[in-house]
Amino acid sequence: RRHVMLVFVSLAAIGLLLTAASALLGHDFEAHPELEVAGVGFLSLRAMAIFLLTFGTVGALGRWLEKPPLTSSLWGLLAGAGMYGIYIAAMQLIRSQQASSLIEDRELVGLTGMVTVAIPANGVGEVTCRLKSQTTRRMARASRPQPIAEGALVRVAELHGAMLLVEPVS
Repeated sequence: RRHVMLVFVSLAAIGLLLTAASALLGHDFEAHPELEVAGVGFLSLRAMAIFLLTFGTVGALGRWLEKPPLTSSLWGLLAGAGMYGIYIAAMQLIRSQQASSLIEDRELVGLTGMVTVAIPANGVGEVTCRLKSQTTRRMARASRPQPIAEGALVRVAELHGAMLLVEPVS
């Protein structure tokens, strides 16, 4: 009888130690972050630590209440799976709220910008655009073989690699 309680308490202790290590080591705690699905590690050490901690604690509680080992194990399994699900859902919610300040070239298509370095006919110049409260400068060509003067307003028509194709705003 005592050995079953010892198993539950040991699993809870391992879960607690892993959770503490996760809190201290932060992002460096994960062994295989490439196993993440939609940005959340379903097989992450943190998620496993939460499961072990809950399973062991609830299982030990069941044994303390003198429930049979199978009942205690089932309680622990259900509680562990529930906490595991809550942890995954909370991490997905947190990740979904994160904002990115990176500006990808494809996000510039359709924006209006200003020519900061004149674009000669069949040549390359520079366009400045504002996006996400940031100013970004990109190399640009005219979408038709025509010069575009410095200071002119242009619309980003398309993207060819890292080069923007722009047309004057009329």
